[in-house]
Amino acid sequence: MSSIPLPLAERLDAIVEQLEMSYDEAIAEAISTWVDREEERRLFALRTLASTNSMLVEGNRVKDWADSL
Repeated sequence: MSSIPLPLAERLDAIVEQLEMSYDEAIAEAISTWVDREEERRLFALRTLASTNSMLVEGNRVKDWADSL
């Protein structure tokens, strides 16, 4: 496991002190927030791909219809 860069560690120290919480609590909360955000980004990307694929299928149907005229 790598160490936290000094500027970030100093910021963490200040927040932990102000909120009177443990480092473990602060780090667990930060990791949880990051994981939630990454899951949301992944879900958004998958939905975007599904939407794009749906539009491609619809576009092909329009082209097929136009070709049939």
